[in-house]
Amino acid sequence: MIITPIQVHQSEQAKNVILSGFLERFGFIDHSLNPDIHDISTEYDGTQHHFFVGKENENIICTGAIRKESENTYQIVRMSVLSPYRKRGLGRIMLQHLEGKAHSLGAQRLVLETNKQWADAIQFYKSNGFTYMEEDEVSCYFEKEIPL
Repeated sequence: MIITPIQVHQSEQAKNVILSGFLERFGFIDHSLNPDIHDISTEYDGTQHHFFVGKENENIICTGAIRKESENTYQIVRMSVLSPYRKRGLGRIMLQHLEGKAHSLGAQRLVLETNKQWADAIQFYKSNGFTYMEEDEVSCYFEKEIPL
């Protein structure tokens, strides 16, 4: 898998990767939610928010992004791997890429949230060094300190 910053012409395909994951998890898609993926290249313009795609044979099979929360904190968002490509370590490769990018931008802390019903995602983040912080009715929240 080759990871690159998203290009404008890839936005629709990247959005479809994310939406296919939602459809798989929830059984439906509410298009009023997740406004950041309606225009990915504008929302993630590479200044404070960065979006990456993982490609195999020019097909986008994985996505991930970071959003600047504060001077030293970035949030990991939009982690998704197309179903046929799972269990190959691609999510871990993308996560490591996002961590490296955030670190290069001065991040000392990463945060993320995931649906608390997604046991596999929760285990994935825990196994990659993220620490559980709290949860609400829908989500679990995690953090990870990045040494300088």
